[in-house]
Amino acid sequence: MVDLTRPERFWHMVIQSERALPMFKWWSPMSVGSWGLALFGLFSFLSFLAALAEAGVLPIPAVSALHRGLFGRVFVVIGAALAFFLASYTGVLLSVTNRPIWADTSVLGLLFLLSGASTAAALLILLAWRRRSAPGPALQSLYRFDDWVMLFELLVLVATVVSLGAVATAWWNVWGLLLVVGVVLAGILVPLLLHHRHLLGASSVPVASVLVLLGGFILRAVVVLSSEAIVGPFR
Repeated sequence: MVDLTRPERFWHMVIQSERALPMFKWWSPMSVGSWGLALFGLFSFLSFLAALAEAGVLPIPAVSALHRGLFGRVFVVIGAALAFFLASYTGVLLSVTNRPIWADTSVLGLLFLLSGASTAAALLILLAWRRRSAPGPALQSLYRFDDWVMLFELLVLVATVVSLGAVATAWWNVWGLLLVVGVVLAGILVPLLLHHRHLLGASSVPVASVLVLLGGFILRAVVVLSSEAIVGPFR
């Protein structure tokens, strides 16, 4: 919103200025995304307040109920669905532009979704390891989840390159090198190896998680910045 020329007019994306009714255009990625972002922000903020209440920082017991019981489960499921939507939406929004690379493949949304799920799991593993608060079975479930998601991410990344066809030659440079070394090798294959072999002993967990996070960042940097850098026949 801050990056917009008139950020104070963002509300026009979700509210009709003439009628004060919700503005929702299901055929418009911008309209759907604006609602998804707004709702995700609301659920994230409420979940943040609930976490503060559970920690005793915010003396409002009713807020902590957002993470408890049947209502808490429903709240978390809806919030998670919005999170996955937002993770994929960034890729979908790029694919509906006319920019090279972005507009030349239809799987960016799936790629960003899997990358977002993988980096989220890695962050949870890293935080649990640092605090030593998560039980063993929970961590093992996160390891398995992250492993499977990384494998699917690798497959979808290959599918992305294949779907680009001749445009993929635009990555025969430093961007392609970053994609192979930073994402495939350091961000996927090495963490998978560390999860199963523990080559670094106790340090395998934090190193693998940091590498996954770094790989997710590099993936987005390559996809976004390489398109901006293209000149010549693909522009």
